[in-house]
Amino acid sequence: MKQDPVKYQRTPDAAIRVKDLAAKAGVSPTTVSNVIHGNTGKVSAETVRKVRKLLEESGYVANMAPRLLAGSGSRIIGVLIGSGTGSVAQQAFYNILIRALEEELYRRNYYMMLHVSDSPEENMQFAAIWRVEGLITLGMGAAENQKIQANGKMPVVSVDTYYESGQPVANVGLDDFGGGYLMGTYLLDAGHEKICFLADNDVGVDHFRWKGLKRACMDTGVFLGEDAHVMIPQEQKKRAEFYKKNLAQLAFSHDVLFFASDYYAMEALSYLHDMGIRVPDEISVAGYDNNEYAVLARPRLTTIHQDAPAKAQAAVEKLLAFIQGTGPVSMAEKLPVHLVIRDSVAEEGILRLKDSGAEEASGKNA
Repeated sequence: MKQDPVKYQRTPDAAIRVKDLAAKAGVSPTTVSNVIHGNTGKVSAETVRKVRKLLEESGYVANMAPRLLAGSGSRIIGVLIGSGTGSVAQQAFYNILIRALEEELYRRNYYMMLHVSDSPEENMQFAAIWRVEGLITLGMGAAENQKIQANGKMPVVSVDTYYESGQPVANVGLDDFGGGYLMGTYLLDAGHEKICFLADNDVGVDHFRWKGLKRACMDTGVFLGEDAHVMIPQEQKKRAEFYKKNLAQLAFSHDVLFFASDYYAMEALSYLHDMGIRVPDEISVAGYDNNEYAVLARPRLTTIHQDAPAKAQAAVEKLLAFIQGTGPVSMAEKLPVHLVIRDSVAEEGILRLKDSGAEEASGKNA
């Protein structure tokens, strides 16, 4: 069974070689190298323990330079971020995801290198210079990812990209439609029919969250017009002007404001508070992501939960399966979501959901 490698820190002035460790352990240098890199499928558990103990005691860390000069695997994974991911809501989510990716790669003894660009040519130059073994892309469209894979001659896994059928690039996404549907069902059962969906774009994940909400309403006999889908500016200054001009009227004309991200929902809570509009007494607010700050909002935010660490793990597992040739690999994976009920949505005459996957936070404080 393959085990995950461990990172080792080198003590000052250490000059320990793999063959020195092998001699101490009474095994071959190849065995030590396999333990360092996590290729322990054919190594006994006792040997793995013995070698790992020696590695830890010696403070050994693999030297990358000879590997790069020899043209062998660099153990560097490039993470490409589209420069178009400029909205602060996207930045907030990607900060969480990047941290999870780094932890997952670190655990497997790989190195992560970040690069921000929407230029396939620049991305390929980056990949060639650093001899990355594979790429994970965030915030890029289908065409960009396909061009990167076609020209780069290396494995590529995208995150949250929607492709046409027969996609050539493996992707890890989310059940965005299902999340929108789940929130819509909950809001309707809570007695809210005048629902406004707010996002800074209508492509990819936000588009499908809107479609899920619309379908939930249609299935209940409630039809949302296009005026229920409101575009908010990505630029913070323009968004502030938009809120000052429109937020009170939106709150007056709707039962609930459902934002495509927690960041925007929490931002709106702040503006509503400054305007003297009480949540959820006068307007309900809902979000999407269940990021680590949703519980810090006041009132605590009702939202759709997605598991960023699970998304990072799935992306890394797919990429390493391509690199190591251990497939088969699922090309399109959509991770599940669930509803987290807190304090920001009024529940007048709510009909409790049946088999919806809803999770009511303990005491509405979790």
